[in-house]
Amino acid sequence: MSVNKRISLKTRFTLLIVALVAGAVVLLGALVYQLSSEYIRASIARSVLERAEHMAQQLDQNMSARVQEVLLLTNVYSANQTLSEAVIRSQLEQIQDQYSVASWIGFLDAEGVVRVGTGGILEGANISHRPVYRFGRRGLWVGDVHEPELLATLLPNPSGEPIKFVDVAAPVFRGDGELHAVLAMHLSWEWAENIMQRVFDAARNDNYPIEFFVIAQNQTVLLGAETAIGKPLSELVTLASATRLNRRNWDIQQWQDGKYLTGIVPTEGTGEYSGLGWTIIARVPVSAAFEPVTTLQQRIATLGLLLVVIFGSIGWFFSARFSAPLIRLAKAADAIKSLTGKVDVPNENASPELSNLSQSLNQLLKRLQMQRQEIDDLEDIVHTDPLTGLPNRAFLDEYLSHAIPEAERANLAIGVMFIDFDGFKEVNDKLGHHAGDLLLKRVATRLKNVVRAGDVVARVGGDEFVMVVKAGGGEVEPLMKGLGGRIIEEVSRPVNAGEKVEAKVGGSVGAAWWPYQGKDAQQILKNADAALYQAKREGKGRYVLYTVHAGDED
Repeated sequence: MSVNKRISLKTRFTLLIVALVAGAVVLLGALVYQLSSEYIRASIARSVLERAEHMAQQLDQNMSARVQEVLLLTNVYSANQTLSEAVIRSQLEQIQDQYSVASWIGFLDAEGVVRVGTGGILEGANISHRPVYRFGRRGLWVGDVHEPELLATLLPNPSGEPIKFVDVAAPVFRGDGELHAVLAMHLSWEWAENIMQRVFDAARNDNYPIEFFVIAQNQTVLLGAETAIGKPLSELVTLASATRLNRRNWDIQQWQDGKYLTGIVPTEGTGEYSGLGWTIIARVPVSAAFEPVTTLQQRIATLGLLLVVIFGSIGWFFSARFSAPLIRLAKAADAIKSLTGKVDVPNENASPELSNLSQSLNQLLKRLQMQRQEIDDLEDIVHTDPLTGLPNRAFLDEYLSHAIPEAERANLAIGVMFIDFDGFKEVNDKLGHHAGDLLLKRVATRLKNVVRAGDVVARVGGDEFVMVVKAGGGEVEPLMKGLGGRIIEEVSRPVNAGEKVEAKVGGSVGAAWWPYQGKDAQQILKNADAALYQAKREGKGRYVLYTVHAGDED
């Protein structure tokens, strides 16, 4: 025996596969190790979080600066309570000119009356009912974003868009600790919009588009996409159960318009400003955020394809010589699979494995042929009523599932007739079940003689039969009516059930036809059954075609 015959086919292919896999694993493993996708994802997520954190810090620092200005002024006015309103007005106007975000600054007396208001706005008005006074008289107070009630029509608004403010207020106390005044400042929400724009501009150099949202403590959107402002956050994104808005974190979240890498950073306040519970959310489309990972995947795929081509060429060169016998056996196996025509399994002796395989295939072929015959026999049993030899309900359902589409293509109608014996229970009770079975078999034979070639009659229950016929749409009703009369006649003929014993039953028939009286097989069967019960109610021994009236009564 030659060396080639002693080396098994399994050994040859094993060595080849080991070489291919080893080369691919070494090269791809080195590449994946160097370009770790997890590292890239974490790096991008950190970058997004840093952008959100930068914006949170900017908001906190700017609010803290405004708070410090208000506190500084209250200290000045506490120390110099003799300053005239003219001097205070001049100082407040200068501050407003210096900080354009201060839309209005007011100096309120202890009763809540505006003594000095920048631009003369609200001077003399009592605003003791407003939060800036009610909370500001007690201590430093910072109010969340809101639309003004009193200033909405008094302040210039060239854009025509709703004006929004953040309020800062603090008390001015006299030397004896009694309230002297309240200093109130309305900050235009534009300062936050400007901060977001600056952070957004700084992120333009990143390789992905980024969006920012400022979320209030009650989880409504204060700042972000125009269509999102004022909406609850829950309408925009379904946050994962583990996601928390009160801690710095990131995750892939499902937003209303797609999946985004979502970074969450809560504001914390700084200095005297303790914060308003805002949360900064930065989001980047997953497809854009993880584009480097996609690039990595493409590189791996390219290298993998190159390896496949190289090792595939080598494998093809060596396997062509050894695989010819296997190919012949594979063709024989395909023929065995279909079991059509004559199947020949070649005897391959190029290696012990091939010889064993060809012998096994021959044995398998013989077993499959035997099993195929057994399956055919079982299918006949499964679809046949054992007593009458007629098709059963399983066959009927399968037949109708194919017959209706075929009839639709051929522009034919399908008629279904439900047949039920009248008085069959009395036969069983008086003559015994043997007589009842004999009656069923004899009547089944008669029904087979009634049915036309190509049509079907099946036993679907104890004394229930169904006949299915095909005809043109205008012919099916007359055909079923004629068959119904013959069926009743054949069912009603007595059956010899023994010595001088006759078993006799009547017959009722309910009919319906597709497509006029039902859209599918189940509906047609149901309607034919309803017509059968209508025939029973009308006195039995008759044929009834389904109508809506018959169905309603059922």
